[in-house]
Amino acid sequence: MQRSEPNRTGERVGARSRSARYPLITIMIALAAFLLGLLVSNGPSAVGIPTAGDRHERKLREVVRLVEQAYVDEPEDSVIYGGAIEGLLERLDPHSVYIPPEQQEQVSETMQGEFSGIGIQFEIRDGVITVVSPIPGTPADRMGLRAGDKIVEIEGESAVGITNEQVRQKLRGPEGTEVRIGVRRPGRDGLIRLTITRGKIPIHSIEASFMLEDSRTGYVMISQFTAVTESELEDALSRLEAAGMDQLILDLRGNSGGYRVQAHEVADKFLAGGRVILSTKGRAPRTSDTLWSTDADTHPYVPMIVLVSNGTASASEIVAGALQDHDRALIAGEPTFGKGLVQYPFELEDGSVVRITISRWFTPSGRCVQRSWDDGLGEYLMGAYRDGSELDSLELTRPDSLGEPYYTRTGRKVYANRGIQPDVLVDPGLLTDYAADLLSERILFDWSQQLANRIGTPPMPFERFLTDWSPTAAQLRELFAFARERGVAFVREDWELDRDYLIDQIRAEVAQRLYNGRTYLWRVLINGDATVDSALAHMPEADALARKPDVSGSTVTLRQPIRLE
Repeated sequence: MQRSEPNRTGERVGARSRSARYPLITIMIALAAFLLGLLVSNGPSAVGIPTAGDRHERKLREVVRLVEQAYVDEPEDSVIYGGAIEGLLERLDPHSVYIPPEQQEQVSETMQGEFSGIGIQFEIRDGVITVVSPIPGTPADRMGLRAGDKIVEIEGESAVGITNEQVRQKLRGPEGTEVRIGVRRPGRDGLIRLTITRGKIPIHSIEASFMLEDSRTGYVMISQFTAVTESELEDALSRLEAAGMDQLILDLRGNSGGYRVQAHEVADKFLAGGRVILSTKGRAPRTSDTLWSTDADTHPYVPMIVLVSNGTASASEIVAGALQDHDRALIAGEPTFGKGLVQYPFELEDGSVVRITISRWFTPSGRCVQRSWDDGLGEYLMGAYRDGSELDSLELTRPDSLGEPYYTRTGRKVYANRGIQPDVLVDPGLLTDYAADLLSERILFDWSQQLANRIGTPPMPFERFLTDWSPTAAQLRELFAFARERGVAFVREDWELDRDYLIDQIRAEVAQRLYNGRTYLWRVLINGDATVDSALAHMPEADALARKPDVSGSTVTLRQPIRLE
């Protein structure tokens, strides 16, 4: 979804005394008028909002007065008014939200594609900052931080018991400034003290891109749609084409979305000019539009399959829907989340943001993938994951359960209202309880990092590691003992059922540590991925479909895309 920074208006107003506080409804009406009256270059233009009736105004004022006078503790203004804003947006739909100033700064950094800091991916484990991976080329990487390192001191003070927000406050800072940390490394006595100069840290949109072992298939994983997605994808495609790519797997599994304009540009790279990519329809002026493909930056044709899951949402569904409707790619995996609403971020005077749903978006065939939220937020969120599990018994495998069909470029039936339905359903399977515990308790990760630290340096070139290296039987017995110490008893039947999957997880974590990069982690994991294997098997079908002529003039009538003035 395209976002731009609206202009701030008005001056900061200091804290008011209780006697001078505006009635709640007055503030809310003023807020609504302010939000929807903003004029931005690519956002909605000014619209009028009718005021609430006198009865509703009196009710709101009365509730605020009662809370102020009778509540057991003296309420903060931010609780009263912030809660009123959150409650208003919550009643609209699941995606209209209020973002406080302290959270909005972090959201902006993530979506813009960089921040200033030391450059680590981390988790808080038992109250301690644990390095998952240093980001290649960053200050942390250059100073030798490793996966599994534990940062226990920052600026001479204990960092034990720290929160994620405190990590962000203490380790991030202006480029060129220094931060002193104390690190405990498994297998080494004493504290490692480092002074790291902060630098610009890229937040990559392309999580991984490489050639598969067949030396002809390019693989690209987009983890989120940020301001840098298009440029990173362009670099990845150019590099893969130079390496001899003649077919492509685009992995959007788990990608929950981001900037709409970036989704448009990604789809545009694979489509000839003059094709509809998506349409939007809203109530306010300038919230309805149709976005088309161009010939600029369109890459040479190769057969293509897009991988999706129940966590694929929003901007990712825009890409999958456009490529499916134009029969440019087959879609493989699970049914997607089903988010067909567009939000626009309106910035408020204090730096907070309200993201308000301003329109629905439609695929080229005219379908909206938005799922119903009539049964509440919990059912809405969990419903997508139920839709994506146990595919053999899924209601969604019966087309007549999905409502009236829409039609692709070649006349294939596709459906709306419950996400993007894959052309090739792939059940990823459910893990046994033992495997799930090894992963959720981070036992496999911690033990794999210890194993990698003992190995120390790569025992062989990575290409040999990929095909030849596995943990020994003695090492696996160490894993089982380590898990028992952490409260997870060995279950032989469960281990045998998930053995290949769990060993691949170990191999991936060890590879990431030994060869220093997440690309190596993904190369191991993708090498045994069932959905990737299915995609490779269906690539000839994707090629044949993309080469079929349009059905214009045949007995199949394509629905016209939403066209709005």
